[in-house]
Amino acid sequence: MTAVVRDDPLRRYPAYDFHRPAQLGREQARHLEAAFEAFARQWASHLTAKVRVRTHLIPRGVEVVSYQEYADTLPATTAMVAGSTAGREEPCVIQVGLDDALLWVVQMLGGRVTGPIDPRPLTPIESALVLPLLQEGFALLSSCLGSRLPGAVTYSGLHYTPQYLQVIAPGEAVIVARFDLRVGDTLSTTTVMLPAGVVVDHLAETGRGAASAPRPGSTADHVQRAPLEVALRITPRVIAAGEVLDLAPGDLLRFAHPETTPLELVVGATPIARAVAGSQGPRLACTITAIPEETPR
Repeated sequence: MTAVVRDDPLRRYPAYDFHRPAQLGREQARHLEAAFEAFARQWASHLTAKVRVRTHLIPRGVEVVSYQEYADTLPATTAMVAGSTAGREEPCVIQVGLDDALLWVVQMLGGRVTGPIDPRPLTPIESALVLPLLQEGFALLSSCLGSRLPGAVTYSGLHYTPQYLQVIAPGEAVIVARFDLRVGDTLSTTTVMLPAGVVVDHLAETGRGAASAPRPGSTADHVQRAPLEVALRITPRVIAAGEVLDLAPGDLLRFAHPETTPLELVVGATPIARAVAGSQGPRLACTITAIPEETPR
């Protein structure tokens, strides 16, 4: 006896977690990834010039998670430089390891790092050296993201404990971009966090604007690329219906079109030019001889 296997939808479809933030659309994710790639190239060049050691910033991906999930992936103590945009309370964050920040300080003061650096909070002098590098990161981030943000991101504070950054709720959705940061021979991870609500709203507005406001000249471009059938026409001849019915293969019809008279180049029933018959290699062709001027109405 063969056992009957019933289809169980719970096995085929995973349970949806309504506590997790919604994911980005494919087009939105593509736009953000391109913007973060540009940011990585520009900020790496800026860090190389300031720190005086070759720096690479390699994007690892963009995801939407809750702030609590993001904070759980960070060290217990790290450098989180918060920025804000005009009229919004939600912060944007550039996070770097404290050991990376201290490495920058050593390099900028002319020293050389010969071993691991123990992470610790920055002193006021060290903060004064590191913060301009991160503020420049905010400027580049604002430039690369452009209309995806409501405005330029400006520095608002330095935090060391992700769990105690109280300006955003633990369950709030955030967009996180992760990067591999290589400074000389040292490899670490840095992140950029953006409030998902702000970015997604502006991505949607940008998409609607692009769909509703066509590019200037796009209509003319479409008209110019529209296919049209053209024909070369000789002087027509009028014959009776009976002659048409009596036509048979091999009959000749004589048209009163002088050899020296140009042919008409027409689109539909509208003459657009005059031309003479010719050839181009093995193909028949015509040469435009005149284009009639439009008569004013």
